Amino acid sequence: MRHRLKRCAGVAAAALLAAGCANGDSSLPPLGANKLTVIVLVIDSLMPSDISAGTTPELEALRAGGTAYEESRAVYAAETIPHHVAMMTGVYPDRSGVPTNDFIDDFSVASPEPVKLSIPERLTANTLFTWIDQFCGSTPRSDVRTGATLSKKYLHDIFLGDAANAGRANDNLNVFNLPPESYWDPTGDPAYIGSPDEHVPDIPTMTQALTQLPDVDFFFINLGDVDRSAHGGGQAARSAVLPDTDAQLGALVDALKTSGRWDRTVLFVVSDHGMDFSAAGPATVVSAQPMLDSLGACFEPMIAVASGGTESISVLDRSAPLADRQAALRAARSCLLGQGCACGATQPLNAGLIDGAWYTVLDALDAGGTMPLTIASGHENLGDLTVFARTTGKFGDPPMSPDFAGSFIPGNHGHPVTLHNTFIVAGGSPWVKVGQSVAASVASPTPLDRLPEQAENVDLAPTIAWLLGLDLPADQFPDYATRARAFDGRILKEAFTQFDADSDAPSPTVCGRFE
Repeated sequence: MRHRLKRCAGVAAAALLAAGCANGDSSLPPLGANKLTVIVLVIDSLMPSDISAGTTPELEALRAGGTAYEESRAVYAAETIPHHVAMMTGVYPDRSGVPTNDFIDDFSVASPEPVKLSIPERLTANTLFTWIDQFCGSTPRSDVRTGATLSKKYLHDIFLGDAANAGRANDNLNVFNLPPESYWDPTGDPAYIGSPDEHVPDIPTMTQALTQLPDVDFFFINLGDVDRSAHGGGQAARSAVLPDTDAQLGALVDALKTSGRWDRTVLFVVSDHGMDFSAAGPATVVSAQPMLDSLGACFEPMIAVASGGTESISVLDRSAPLADRQAALRAARSCLLGQGCACGATQPLNAGLIDGAWYTVLDALDAGGTMPLTIASGHENLGDLTVFARTTGKFGDPPMSPDFAGSFIPGNHGHPVTLHNTFIVAGGSPWVKVGQSVAASVASPTPLDRLPEQAENVDLAPTIAWLLGLDLPADQFPDYATRARAFDGRILKEAFTQFDADSDAPSPTVCGRFE
């Protein structure tokens, strides 16, 4: 276990940082005595349009009192597990191994069925919990005390770490992830709601988080009610819970102020993805499996895994020659998009709700199915062909999908229209810029645009690593031999005062300590 420190340098061009290093500015915590608190609060599926002074006054106050990004983006697919992984790893799904919520984990059985991609060994990138232990490790375990309170079972599961894998090695043998030191299991809470909901409501979740807060320096929190209410009752139900969720944010801020920690806190308030709304019922659902079954008379058999606004299609026989697999996928893509159905297959009902389909492995014979460069999600766990819906469209494929009944719910996400999310950098730290709104550099950006000034979920990890002074060398990343890079995300320099005069401002702490 290594303990790498990046010392605070008195850089005259960065006034606040220089004053802090010289211990000459009373607005900063005294050196050698205090630690930075960094909190990531995820309000599941929150959209910027949900925030208003009347409905969510706490959120509005933080948005006005910090740096808010008018154009921020999640990763594809716009689902919960991939985004929380992106936040904690700082890499895109093609590197993390977690590009979707649901996937086929075992093709060797006669009738494979989809499961949640919440299996720790499938997470093939280091999380911040692991990096903090490696670079700030000591006895007790870490100078930076880590914690997480995640309301959903599958989020808790994915961050359990590789020791929880019953001896199974991580898919990347260079990775051995650790859980946070203070880690709550939502399934043990009296308020836990079982399948298919599998989450704890916001009030008991935040009550639990506040019990952990005194012993945590870096804290990862998920509140799931906004998302769950939309899935259960549409936009009206979602609007009804927003004030309660906002009040839980207020309780967190109040606790930080009461404890005297607010002035040395950086608080990220983000969402994992947006939300799309449609009328509940079969008229909005596309079912591809019957078409795939008919294509099986001429091509390799395929299976569809529905995940709301996206669907993953895979060839069942993983040992089949690549040319045969690609021929089957081309036939499926052509039929789904109305470009012609081979083998007597018919286009699925409601196929007009399909917006597009990309191969996860390049097919030179069908360049139109190439995944855009701005979508770095081409991983085998996404399937061989990822299909996405138009606004108000969704996928459902009985009996293969155990959640098929959920396909008729009015709240939906996964497809590109739901990539736009919420991203606010706030807190009482004097380093956080106040009253700043970062606008998009182009008018009406599309969901697939990647703008240099926008925030992305992958930006959280590198920004937090800078705040905590982790100083991670690129060659220490587990996949450096093949990728030759560190984080995919960037440090959100425009949100912090240190970068006003120094574009390469050093980390303001040493493993979270003001030294």
